[in-house]
Amino acid sequence: MVDRKRKRTYEDDDESFQDYRPRVPKRQRIPPVVQLCKEMMPDICTIGESPKAFADDIKFLSEAIVSEYGHEDYFNNAFLSTLRAVTLEQPHKQPAIALLILAINAGSQIAGKSILNFFFDELQKCCDASAEDTGPCESNDTGPWNKVKLYLRMLSLLSPMIINDDIIGIYQKLLDFAVELNNIDESKRNALSEAIFTNTILNIPYLFYFKKGDDEALKNHVEELITTVEGAYKMKISNIKLLSEYDSNSPYNITELIQVALPNVKKVLANNMDQLFQLFCDWKDLLPEQPDNHGFNDALRLPEIEQLSNYNSLLNGVGSVDNMWKGPRYCFHVYLPHSSGEFDTVLPISSYAGQLFNDVVIDVVQSLEFNRKEVCKQLNVLPLFFKEGIFANMGDSIAQIAAIYEDNPLASTFKLEDLEIEAILSLIFKLPDVSQPFAYFYTLLVDICQNNPKAIAPVFGRAFRFFYNNIESLDFELRQRFLDWFSVQMSNFNFSWKWNEWEKDSNKFRDSFYNPKIIFMKNLVRKELRLTSNVSEVDDSLPQEFKRFMETSYLPVEEVQEFYQSLFTNYQVRLEDAKKNDLLFTQSDIPFEPIVRELADYVHKQNDVREISELEAIIEKLREHSSEITDFNRFIVVLLTQVVIHCGSRSLSHANKYITDLKSELTTIFDKLEIETETKEQAIIDAVLAYWNVNSQTGYLIVDALKFSELISAKSVLNYCLSEKNGKVFALTDITAIDTIFRTLSQQLITNAGDNEAFEFVFEKLCLALNSSIETIGVSQTENIVLPDLSEQSEIDPINELPKLEVAWKYFAILGFVKSILRKYSSQYLPLVEKFTTGMTNVISHEPTQKQLLEWINEVPQI
Repeated sequence: MVDRKRKRTYEDDDESFQDYRPRVPKRQRIPPVVQLCKEMMPDICTIGESPKAFADDIKFLSEAIVSEYGHEDYFNNAFLSTLRAVTLEQPHKQPAIALLILAINAGSQIAGKSILNFFFDELQKCCDASAEDTGPCESNDTGPWNKVKLYLRMLSLLSPMIINDDIIGIYQKLLDFAVELNNIDESKRNALSEAIFTNTILNIPYLFYFKKGDDEALKNHVEELITTVEGAYKMKISNIKLLSEYDSNSPYNITELIQVALPNVKKVLANNMDQLFQLFCDWKDLLPEQPDNHGFNDALRLPEIEQLSNYNSLLNGVGSVDNMWKGPRYCFHVYLPHSSGEFDTVLPISSYAGQLFNDVVIDVVQSLEFNRKEVCKQLNVLPLFFKEGIFANMGDSIAQIAAIYEDNPLASTFKLEDLEIEAILSLIFKLPDVSQPFAYFYTLLVDICQNNPKAIAPVFGRAFRFFYNNIESLDFELRQRFLDWFSVQMSNFNFSWKWNEWEKDSNKFRDSFYNPKIIFMKNLVRKELRLTSNVSEVDDSLPQEFKRFMETSYLPVEEVQEFYQSLFTNYQVRLEDAKKNDLLFTQSDIPFEPIVRELADYVHKQNDVREISELEAIIEKLREHSSEITDFNRFIVVLLTQVVIHCGSRSLSHANKYITDLKSELTTIFDKLEIETETKEQAIIDAVLAYWNVNSQTGYLIVDALKFSELISAKSVLNYCLSEKNGKVFALTDITAIDTIFRTLSQQLITNAGDNEAFEFVFEKLCLALNSSIETIGVSQTENIVLPDLSEQSEIDPINELPKLEVAWKYFAILGFVKSILRKYSSQYLPLVEKFTTGMTNVISHEPTQKQLLEWINEVPQI
């Protein structure tokens, strides 16, 4: 009886019983249709990723969908949304999705026609959207016309269930539309026309994916279509030098994507489509017989030309891939033909397969931008959706491929890794701007490498070597992008690199300031130091030859010492004190050191207890020591600036706080000083960079804060960066100064877009530097300036050769900088084109330089 449960009586305490038997809420029952969607939709998203299960997946999924489709809106919407997502975000899976739809159509024509017209309606929505001002789009939105391409590709794959005239009619309308847009202005390229033409042509072979050339009527339609458009579309090839990745000696021929599209399609359709069947999977055994063909519910309606004013030029905000057509789509290369042997590792862009794979990779990278892990996964499975044997084994080294090629010249030497990395690098190095933040591309490449370092690291290494070997001719802005990518990549892999490959160059150009390779090495090491809190990691990874680049001083310490010495009449500034990242004015042997500490105490006070009169009194105390100071007004500017940033030296946020809090007091004091505005602002920047000489990036970011607080102007920042200091222009060599110029100009676009003064100032300043370099070189007015080939030379004579080379490198660096700013800020330079053109002869007398500048200036309206 003792184990029998006691019955609860009315005397029992309710609360204690509740404690003993807690009330658990009933588990909510998921509706069957929701549970079905949760199980089925992921299977559709991953269709084809398991080749062995592919046939079963098609069979079971198609049967289940035929059974469920059309009964509940929840299922219909979930299913169609999944089809749309896979079509747009994973375009390589479109053939697998199309096969599933064809299987569904064989089981239910009603479901098949509904799905078919869903895709047609989505295509129509995209055409309509391009004529509407919908505002900025999401970062993963590739743009309506890129979606038109992808929906058209899906409809082409479904050709076995579509009336030929209906699907060919869409092609005809789009190509006629491209021709019409192209003819608006016969002398000017139409960006949207080129996008529609290239995208539409690229899709034509997909009409035969499941037909394999056995539909003679369709073949005749396509031949007629190609013949017609070939005669009607006049290509406008424009070699815009401002958009060239190389200033001279490009390692490959410049080709536009539109140039190769039609020839590629004609070649792949020739010879009974043999090339096509070597590319596309043969799923004929899985394709069920199709019942009567469907037609679309409506005819395709394209926007009126007048409605497309926003889209004709494909400016910013129209979608990441659509926007890439804003300028000519030049083909980008890294892994050049025969660069690793007698074979190629990347499918040539002059082949249909090469163009298609490039297109697919770019679409995956852009449309899945919100999920880097998924991008990596989809890039890995991409070959599963094409014919087996197109690529060599993943991870095979160049040496292994060379051995295979020697044994069997017909074996594939194409590396999927090379193709994918080259496509992503083309997005990083896209000019004039990139389609996504650089951080996305950099971290994506890090993820790809971390997933398979043994296969990917050597691919990166070959890319690094390619850019490094061509760095002298690489565009000025692209050098900075290469530096950023290289440094991010190294920082994620323990800073490991085969530095010994560069030792010869480091020795040869040891004493150079302007040599592009030395500049790259120096900035790379310094950037790595800024990317880690453990300096020893970088130090341990460097051979002795490169440890000299770990000296991070922006200016030589002797120049910093001279700056401080210029403030005093008698006090002698010691070199070791100038080296310190500390407030020099608190040295115990400085006569007014106690007053400086009093000033620091004032700066540390809370806002509500500081009085300007107290600050003025401290300054008056300092005036009693004016005999120790060369220029009291300049000294006060330097001292106040350095005390404020010293008090906020713990972090940038602290520095910003002190600058913001003391803005009013600093302005009041500075306004009372007898000092020219230009001199005052120069002194403020000098003070910041002298204090932060060992970390100029922090120094320049503090300069930004001072600019935002209106204590200095954008022009004074630009002038500081571009001015010569003892014959050296740091804005041509130091990445922190270069970044500051680009950052300052970019901020001007936001804060003062209507004022082009800063942009004009930079251009004029660089032109003056060009003139100075030309004069130093000593060439005649008509003589070209060229750099000698130094590749076979092991040493440079530091007395007789180096000075001449230095000024030539400086000249080309300035020229490259001009090219970069004209392109990057073309909208701001556009109103200045006429002024620059008419005044150029008065500014630059050297004819080759003048010709080059005028060519770039006249290209500004095309950017």
